Amino acid sequence: MTEEFKSELKEAGVDLEDAVTRFVGREEIYEQFLYRFTDDKNLIQLEEYLAMDDIDSAFKKAHTLKGLTGNYGFKKMYEAAVPVVEILRKGSADGIEEPLAELKEVNCLLCGIINKYKKDAQY
Repeated sequence: MTEEFKSELKEAGVDLEDAVTRFVGREEIYEQFLYRFTDDKNLIQLEEYLAMDDIDSAFKKAHTLKGLTGNYGFKKMYEAAVPVVEILRKGSADGIEEPLAELKEVNCLLCGIINKYKKDAQY
């Protein structure tokens, strides 16, 4: 992982040191999983379930995404996921628009950074 890539991730709220420890301290393993994150469908499925008013399934996707972002060290995205999970935990989507928009914004930022470096990666 280049220093430039690391720097951009850190600026986007990624705690690289903590995240790498979750991958047996091996940066190359973390990097491989990092590139896979852009293919994750939990956020898309969360929105689909919300559109169908399936709150239980939306909650499960939001909770999964929260856990995933925690393991990846995506602190800002994790923090954005927490209110989405808590709203859905109550069995309703009332008030979810703003927290969901923030979650999507952070996701877009992180995926943009990851995709920028993914094209040059050999994994």
